[in-house]
Amino acid sequence: MKIGQSAGKSYAYLLGVFLGDGCVTMQPTKNSGSVSVYPVFRLNTIDEDFALSTKRALSKFTDRPISIHKHEVSKSSKPNYSLRCGDPEICENLKSVTHQKKVIPDFVHDWSKGEKLAFIAGIMDSEGFVAANNSNPTNRRYYMGYKSCDVWVPEFIRVLESVGIKIGKVSHEKPRKAHYKSPTRFSIKMQSWIDSGARFNIARKQNRVDEWAAIGPYERRATNPRRLTSEANTPDAAC
Repeated sequence: MKIGQSAGKSYAYLLGVFLGDGCVTMQPTKNSGSVSVYPVFRLNTIDEDFALSTKRALSKFTDRPISIHKHEVSKSSKPNYSLRCGDPEICENLKSVTHQKKVIPDFVHDWSKGEKLAFIAGIMDSEGFVAANNSNPTNRRYYMGYKSCDVWVPEFIRVLESVGIKIGKVSHEKPRKAHYKSPTRFSIKMQSWIDSGARFNIARKQNRVDEWAAIGPYERRATNPRRLTSEANTPDAAC
């Protein structure tokens, strides 16, 4: 399959991943005594299913090897999964259409709903969250949102809204350190996420959405918070 804006859901997902946690770096290699460089698509993640979903998307467009290596991390109980694919056509396409990760391409707004949902999944697998709100005494203990320093966040909001996903408060937080970019953070109405048909490919995130949805419609959660809290039996740990 030829990579490009009309390549379907796999390309849409890959584009979302690239704008999120994915990147392209130049890998040096020695050949007959000289050193040359070639582009490599990379993804580092603690979620093996995220790495595998990205590998499946990449495999639609290349016969080049796609490797995933598991690394133990000394300061974390979770290992890291490092994906690499050295296909120059894929790398150059992703860098070109996004102007080096600075824009969401205009053609995304013309995609079908299914393609937009795949694109959204790529970005949200990267930088979206479904976290536990331990300060909330009702059963509504999960909330969904997104946080990023990318300049194209307003365009991403437009894509979300175009498929029926509703956005809550948008805020600009202080940078973690001096000279860092200011991150944009917004909440997502979880019922609208479910109603739109959006899903994560990362199980630990999607499982929380499914638990939230299993409790029942919003009106039932709001009117029977105490009884439904015990029914939900949801974990307390944050993402």
